[in-house]
Amino acid sequence: MKSTSILINCTSLFLHILSIIVTFVFLILLIYRLYFNCIYRRHSDAIIPSSSSSPFDDNISLILILNTHFICLIYSIVWIPMIMRTFAGDFSLFKDFLYFGDSNICRAQVGIIFFLTTQLYHSILLQALYRYIRIDAILKTDRKLLRTVWFYILLIVCSWLIALLVLIPPYTIIDVFSYFPELHHCMISFSNIRGFIYSLLVAYLLPMNSILYMYFRVILNVRSLSKRSLLIRTKRDVIVIKRIVCICVTIGILGFPTLFFLFQFIITGRIHPLADRIHELCLSIGILGFTSGFATLNSLINILPRRSSVFYTQNEMMVMKKDSS
Repeated sequence: MKSTSILINCTSLFLHILSIIVTFVFLILLIYRLYFNCIYRRHSDAIIPSSSSSPFDDNISLILILNTHFICLIYSIVWIPMIMRTFAGDFSLFKDFLYFGDSNICRAQVGIIFFLTTQLYHSILLQALYRYIRIDAILKTDRKLLRTVWFYILLIVCSWLIALLVLIPPYTIIDVFSYFPELHHCMISFSNIRGFIYSLLVAYLLPMNSILYMYFRVILNVRSLSKRSLLIRTKRDVIVIKRIVCICVTIGILGFPTLFFLFQFIITGRIHPLADRIHELCLSIGILGFTSGFATLNSLINILPRRSSVFYTQNEMMVMKKDSS
């Protein structure tokens, strides 16, 4: 059993390190593309055609993607010392330097994990919301305020504040976090049903249900369209929302082992010895899935700009409008 536990820990550690590398590279490319977009527009007075299919042509989309991957990077980095703490406890290392019992630092670490998990799904919700607002603007009225960069930066700040507020009840009203001697660090407790349901509700179910609501509203609105031009303009955004739903559902499926162990505890009153480590493994697979999934979703191969095809100058757009008229 101990060898299996160590193998699961090694796999979780490897996946988190891989996620850090992939996310860090993607963040560098995203920052470069954002810099290119701003500088190129400033010097050439370039604008983006409304039919552009690349999310990297749009600074709002870039900023939202950056927010998601920044959270993924911090999430994996925070997990590394927790897994190393488990290794040290399993092999009885650094006993004179590290305290492996319950402590405020231990509970603060799992609080940060819970905060980042909540914020991760909030960031995905913002991406879906942006696509929903774009489609709504095309179908109904062009609300320019809802399509500005600063509006979405404000939403990002608000989402971080909401995630902080969500963190207050686990430390005050609901005892969500517990120390696990087998892991040598703190986690969300299986035995506290109320706390587990609270964490599942605010971190996953509420954002996911909001995304599903927007997706079905978009599908209903788009199906009622008769103009082919509007269908073409909304096609990319509908596909993006659909793929966001698919990624979130896939990540949610990885939580089934956790739910299985939860129901096992409810029925038998006992927790499987490997339940907590399998839960950690599923989380490491999930964060790597987020990183690679959104890289695929946003066509990572197209992130490097192609000056000739990404932007149109003002003169070129005037010629296009004359041709269309």
